[in-house]
Amino acid sequence: MLPISEDYLRSPCEVKAMDNKPILTGYLAWVGNNEIQIMNQQEALPIIHCNTTVKISVFNNALGFRVLVGNVYLSAPEFIRISDVQSLADYEQRNFFRVKVQIDTDARPKTDADTESEDLPHFPIQIRDLSLSGLYFTCAKELEIGDLISVRLAFYSLVYFYDCRIVRKLIMERAQADGYGCEFLDNSGPKGDLLCKYLFDCQREQIRKIKEQQL
Repeated sequence: MLPISEDYLRSPCEVKAMDNKPILTGYLAWVGNNEIQIMNQQEALPIIHCNTTVKISVFNNALGFRVLVGNVYLSAPEFIRISDVQSLADYEQRNFFRVKVQIDTDARPKTDADTESEDLPHFPIQIRDLSLSGLYFTCAKELEIGDLISVRLAFYSLVYFYDCRIVRKLIMERAQADGYGCEFLDNSGPKGDLLCKYLFDCQREQIRKIKEQQL
């Protein structure tokens, strides 16, 4: 699915940091599958670190104003390519109640059988952040975008398996573990309620610590 219609090609763009600090301006030169490319033929573009999350404003009088969010994939003086592009509304929904965590647990390939048998091939993972819509983890096992897994999560002495789809892969060249971003396939019902309670408690604790540091 295209992140923005090809009708927006040649439209002026502004790229900003997530805190709205301006980075560069140009025009929309190319649109692909969840990717866009921005160019500026008038001046060289600044180099932005790979994987930096940025906000892209696209202006078009006829089609309307669009705001997108994505991660820098390639950055050069001639162009910048941004991947994982989505609308700002979708991005904010995906990051709602997102907290940094350090959870050592395990996962297994998702099967059609409604079972949580210990005989299935589990592998260790380390969850780095968690939200209502998904999680980010690192692990030594090689996985691919599109893989389906079930992640074991224990909250308040209750254990559930959360079915996920891998949607992002971050290769760590100097580390023994790569990073993977997942979306939950279904976290409704008691599982969703438990996850929401845990995230709320985590955020409340983080806010408390920030307030104490400011005293």
